[in-house]
Amino acid sequence: MQKLLSSTSCANHVPISVPPAERKRRAEEAQQSATANGSTADNNRGPSYFRPTSGGGDQETIPPNNILFIHNLPHGTTSMMLHVLFQQYPGFKEVWMVEAKPGIAFVEFEDDVQSSMAMQALKGFKITPQNPMAISFAKK
Repeated sequence: MQKLLSSTSCANHVPISVPPAERKRRAEEAQQSATANGSTADNNRGPSYFRPTSGGGDQETIPPNNILFIHNLPHGTTSMMLHVLFQQYPGFKEVWMVEAKPGIAFVEFEDDVQSSMAMQALKGFKITPQNPMAISFAKK
């Protein structure tokens, strides 16, 4: 699987069945969600839910939902690579990446149980030896 992911050359796989207006809407939602998740171009510390709170207490918990927020992806990662990786899990629907924010993606499943199973199975999966994939539930 590792070799397959590194040799995939399809740059911007987008499901054909999704109308252009819907793709645009989802991309805008993904960008807003990425911003809400704390991922910004000048923020190298990672999403806010991975940083300790100011009081040193528990980290913020995001409730389960059907969309996963994927980050710490290497620069050359494509949606096709992630599609190949996540399609093996039941309920997989689609992958979309935010062009303005390299290194992050969103993966949609039919429900939160299916997304939870995929998240647990792939948390820390290394796309490259230096990039363990970070996965959490996307903020809604």
